[in-house]
Amino acid sequence: MHPLRRYLREVQEPVQEFAVRVGASRQTLYRIIGGKQAPKPALARRIVEATGGTVPLDALYKSGAVNAGAVVVMLSDKNETLLETARLRQAIAMVVDHMTPPDSPEPPEDASSIAAEAVANTYSALSKVTTRQGPDRLRQALRPVLEEILQEFGASPPSASALDRGTELAAQIYYQTWRPAQKR
Repeated sequence: MHPLRRYLREVQEPVQEFAVRVGASRQTLYRIIGGKQAPKPALARRIVEATGGTVPLDALYKSGAVNAGAVVVMLSDKNETLLETARLRQAIAMVVDHMTPPDSPEPPEDASSIAAEAVANTYSALSKVTTRQGPDRLRQALRPVLEEILQEFGASPPSASALDRGTELAAQIYYQTWRPAQKR
């Protein structure tokens, strides 16, 4: 049973009333409870707060939810959406290394760190105005950053298909090893 459904039953609160409290539609909550939709980060935060933490953030993105096991968004105290930049840096460095010819100039030492920050900021900004999440959102944020780096340090600008493969590889590397922290 979905943790939000369990919470609502335990406190005997109708979905409609809870929806009003968290500023969502009843239909949205039913889709979240049914595992058909993951909540946007801002709504997830409101749900956690409205339940007093009884429904934790990671429970809203666990099995049954859209992109189960592949959620990388975390909420900071400033209510911003963030990616884990250290993991992003590694994924970007690996892809750039893989996609640049051996005789091409080396990117500066901090290029991957700067690129990871750019991707995280793009991801955060786009998450506030659109609905895509997870790998789709990450590929969207990665594409212009990888394109810029590869144009600068590759032998020639990457083709669209090579850039698509690079963003897909970086997203796979990022999601492959990241798992939400388990509640103790």
